[in-house]
Amino acid sequence: MNAAVDVLLDRACGRAGLSDFGPDGWQEGLTHLVGAIDTDAGDDADAVQRVEAIVVDRLVNRLRIEQWYADHGAEAAAHSVEGPLVILGTGRSGTTATHYLLAVDPQFRYLRKWEIADPVPAPDLATEHRDPRRPSAPMQANVQHIATVDGPTEDRKIHELSFHDDGVPLALASYTAWWRDADHAAAFPYHERILRLLHSRRPPYRWLLKSPDYVYNLPWLGAYYPDARFVMTHRDPVKVIPSACSVIAEHTRQRLPDWTFDPDEFGHDVLVHLLSGMTRAIAAREAIGEHRFIDVGQLQLQGDPVGVAEQIYDFAGLDLSDDARAAMAQWGTDNRAGSRGQHQYSAEEFGLTDAGIRDAFVEYFDRYGKYL
Repeated sequence: MNAAVDVLLDRACGRAGLSDFGPDGWQEGLTHLVGAIDTDAGDDADAVQRVEAIVVDRLVNRLRIEQWYADHGAEAAAHSVEGPLVILGTGRSGTTATHYLLAVDPQFRYLRKWEIADPVPAPDLATEHRDPRRPSAPMQANVQHIATVDGPTEDRKIHELSFHDDGVPLALASYTAWWRDADHAAAFPYHERILRLLHSRRPPYRWLLKSPDYVYNLPWLGAYYPDARFVMTHRDPVKVIPSACSVIAEHTRQRLPDWTFDPDEFGHDVLVHLLSGMTRAIAAREAIGEHRFIDVGQLQLQGDPVGVAEQIYDFAGLDLSDDARAAMAQWGTDNRAGSRGQHQYSAEEFGLTDAGIRDAFVEYFDRYGKYL
């Protein structure tokens, strides 16, 4: 720890009136993140203030989570996570659509944005419809994203609390570079600690998990959840990379309104980041075992969502009820391609070319071209 970190820890303790941050494994990530604030945003006082506020919010949630465990005891969260189904793939490859499609089945528990933003107290199945944390108004339609009040969100929000997220939307390049090569073993015991809290009064216990970050940390995820099965989504990188550039830029501006970027540098950095993730995922799959993975192409998902779901359920050994099948068919109709408008982007606006992207992802095309 260093003086800058101590200041933020003290600020969080003062705000929460608590001092226990929970199990170790978060300190190294926090130290690197705070160091990156000075390295990457030190000359932008507004950005520094905003990122520090985000860090303090995360620390406050950690404190409140540990107080919940202290108040309720470990027995309150004794039920373990059962056979999770994990969706992963590069961002913009269909992970969210697959997540939403499968989430209509009530046999799954999934993470909601409102509950992980403010996880204490644990949600209660009997009262969650009137939980004050749950937004009462529908979420605004977005051409870039599928989003509903009670729809699933990705696990990144949990890993932010243990400082094992990639940090990309915070525009802290030195932190993201450290994160790609970091040891993420400590992320998953804490991940389950949060899931146990969240499902303590709100079953079921079979979680439907999702994060594009998982292409980077599959070795630790696969080892910690040995009964997990993985659904990997695929889309042509020529589409993925500029789309990801567009979305990352928008997410960063939401957090740092005055943020600007050099298109050539930014596009190159996004390409390198996503290529690194895919390279690592390919190697990790071989080590973990291909029998734990099923592959889904975004075009296949768009054309036959129920058929894709049937393949996934058969692979995972799950029963697909008639009611869930009908709900999936309706979801597919309501969310067909273009139903929220067209997301406009190009490789050139981020200093890239289609040919350059294809060249960079040649191994990916060789392995998964049939899904593209």
